[in-house]
Amino acid sequence: MRKSLQNFLNPKDFYAAQSPVLRVSFLTGMTPFTVVKSPTDLMMLRCTPFGFINSSVHVILFCSCYINTLLKGESITRFFFRTDISTLGDVLQFSIGITALIMTFFCSIFQRNKLIKSFHALASIDRRFRKIGMETNYKSTLHYNLLVMCSKAVITFVYLLVCLAVFISSSTYPSVTTWMAFLLPYFMMSMVIVVFLCVVNQAKHRFHLLNKVLKHLRQAALEKRLPLQRRPSYWQTIKIQRPLGIASIYSNNEKSMPEVVSTVAEIQDALCEACCYAEDYFTIQMLTIVTIVFLIIVFNSYYVLDALIGNTSQDTPFSKQQFVLFFLCQTMVYGFGVISIVYGSSSMLRENENISVNVHKLLNIISIDQDSNELETRLMHLSLQMIHRKVNFSACRLFNLDFTLIFTLVGAATTYLVILIQYQLSMDETTHETIARAFFGNET
Repeated sequence: MRKSLQNFLNPKDFYAAQSPVLRVSFLTGMTPFTVVKSPTDLMMLRCTPFGFINSSVHVILFCSCYINTLLKGESITRFFFRTDISTLGDVLQFSIGITALIMTFFCSIFQRNKLIKSFHALASIDRRFRKIGMETNYKSTLHYNLLVMCSKAVITFVYLLVCLAVFISSSTYPSVTTWMAFLLPYFMMSMVIVVFLCVVNQAKHRFHLLNKVLKHLRQAALEKRLPLQRRPSYWQTIKIQRPLGIASIYSNNEKSMPEVVSTVAEIQDALCEACCYAEDYFTIQMLTIVTIVFLIIVFNSYYVLDALIGNTSQDTPFSKQQFVLFFLCQTMVYGFGVISIVYGSSSMLRENENISVNVHKLLNIISIDQDSNELETRLMHLSLQMIHRKVNFSACRLFNLDFTLIFTLVGAATTYLVILIQYQLSMDETTHETIARAFFGNET
């Protein structure tokens, strides 16, 4: 038992570090493959019949809950109030929710090879790093994966606790299928985000290692300008330092600087290929997640405003505090999911862009010697490769998963929120007087 725990906490290869995430996604039906131990005691991916059956059962279960809820005309929102706008919101969320579930499990089954290729590419990249003396820190990778999973578990637990507390305190008890139809999109979204963040973090870490290599090369080029008597102490410092727990590239003395740059170019190209596979796998899932989050932000913002300054919430068993707490909590947990996607993707892209910066810094300081022409040529090739082999994560090419997405969501949500408010005002003129009294007092 102790040995198994020790092996788990000290992974020796790429798949061992990813095993917690892949096994949880396998059990939840999000991926039909899992991590197994090969005859050589190394980890590998394998699709199993149970994985396909498990994914199919999850699809049938989720669709049954949605259809049953639609036939009964029940939804969590209708327990709070029933208006034309809330009905429209329910229809849109149900339609997109069931579409998202079907497309997510469709991708997990029929697009699985793309994710597997991405994992294989990342694993093969680590072998190339060893050729230039770099070692990937699998232990930190495992810690990051566990941190992401635990964070999502804590957020999910708090979210469930708030939802149950609101309904129990008001003596309202929805059916099990209604709860499942309400919570399943979030569970699905959370698992997809966890897998996405873990894949993106792997690419980010390897881009970081490439930047580390280029920085060491730049230091070596600067060292050549130093007097001979100062070089030994410099090299001694380089050998002693092991930043981030990785070895120096100069632990392999057989590699010349042009050869190291050539290996860096190969690794960067392989990383771009791995990211392309990952983008193709996640592109539809990211689109459905952003769409669901957008609808929830728009309609929940309207519900909260209506509860605070309207009179609709007075006809329900929930108080205004419960009303606001429930919908704000839902908006926050869904919004946090999009923010985590954007942050993870943007940080990875930033590491990739830093490679170009370090390449040109090295070009500016290389000295003229017998290897400089070859080194300069290979650096120029790497610079051109960075221009034509760009990494980008998008949602079906409709929008990029970067910080501009947050601005777009906020702007679009504000626009549609104004439209909903105008529609409600046109349907009920007395609401205008209620809003005026809320802002200006009884003088109106």
